[in-house]
Amino acid sequence: MNYYIILLAFSASIIAIFSLIFIKRYIINKEFYNLVIAFILYILLLLSYIKLFEKQELSSLYIILQILQIFLVLLVGVLMFNESINNNKIIGILLGSVSIYLLLKN
Repeated sequence: MNYYIILLAFSASIIAIFSLIFIKRYIINKEFYNLVIAFILYILLLLSYIKLFEKQELSSLYIILQILQIFLVLLVGVLMFNESINNNKIIGILLGSVSIYLLLKN
């Protein structure tokens, strides 16, 4: 897996997380523009996925994307929305990191 794919996968994960942030803001504030921004970001995410899946196997890439997004959602939840982190989440992060390492190792 080359650096372009890794960068694109990380970018897609960031787009996915920002989509969730705007959905959460819409739920909290009921401001319609947050929903519009989330919709636009989901379109960008779809285009990113198309580009990624053209260049890499679905089976390993999709798992990596999901793990990256879980890491980022946890980080955003803790930093932006004051959600708590516990031992199970920390163990999950460690196991996810091992999974990414094993999937990227050729």
